[in-house]
Amino acid sequence: MKYNKIKNIDKKISLLGFGCWALSKHGWKDVNQEEAIKTLEKSIELGINFFDTAPIYGFGRSEEILGEVTKSIRKDIVIASKFGLRWNEWGHVTHDISRDSILFEVEATLKRLKTDYIDLYQVHHLDNKTSLNTIFETLNELKKQNIIKGIGVSNFKLEELKQASKLCDISSIQNQYNMLQTNDEKDILPFCQKNNIGYISYSTLAQGLLSEKIKKGYKFAKMDIRKFNDLFHNKDTFDRIEGLRSPNKALIESAFEYVIKQEAIKSILVSTTKIKNLEENIKLIKKLSK
Repeated sequence: MKYNKIKNIDKKISLLGFGCWALSKHGWKDVNQEEAIKTLEKSIELGINFFDTAPIYGFGRSEEILGEVTKSIRKDIVIASKFGLRWNEWGHVTHDISRDSILFEVEATLKRLKTDYIDLYQVHHLDNKTSLNTIFETLNELKKQNIIKGIGVSNFKLEELKQASKLCDISSIQNQYNMLQTNDEKDILPFCQKNNIGYISYSTLAQGLLSEKIKKGYKFAKMDIRKFNDLFHNKDTFDRIEGLRSPNKALIESAFEYVIKQEAIKSILVSTTKIKNLEENIKLIKKLSK
């Protein structure tokens, strides 16, 4: 496995990162949680050391599972989590990244993860009411206290990233990037490369579309996060996918190759709940990163 350096984080992170959303089952179709946990354990055995989660994934369940599985090897791995999406007892979600909310969330995340520090703490989404000054002053304080090591952002546009970079030492940005969704190529990826900001891609396989596990006519489950993905509602999506095929390699290999060729990318996140798929992904990444 190839490992890459992100500033302010002690350990290099695996090029293939483990996306932990599906661990919670919430929002994902046909997830066997017991098998998903075994897949997480297997990923550690096979060399993955970078794990990305968030409180909103299963309303804390993803963080709890990750914390339980990794508590005995905490110093050997890198954990990234996020903040900014809060929920109430009825499951209603609101955006809140006020100072008080950040301080509340970080304590809750530390408890669920069974740790006293977070390697990479990321703004999940902006809330359109809290100033960037307030957000990053609070994060800089947490960093000085060694509660967090690196500060990251997610779902930021270029101007937001530029402003954030003036307020603190940004370690990384985590955005959606894949063969079908390439907007960041024109501005954010070059900015990251120039300014030593690590880019972490999520939805690397377009929520399964580029893995060929999702076929035309896919039926949404009741609580299915893919309902909110425009690609699943665009009639041209599967035609576009056909146009991306290479005669000499599987589509998933082309999808991985396309993303990791970007120099700014330090890790690609894939949410995997089956050991067979995990092993296939690792084999491909090792082949492509030689």
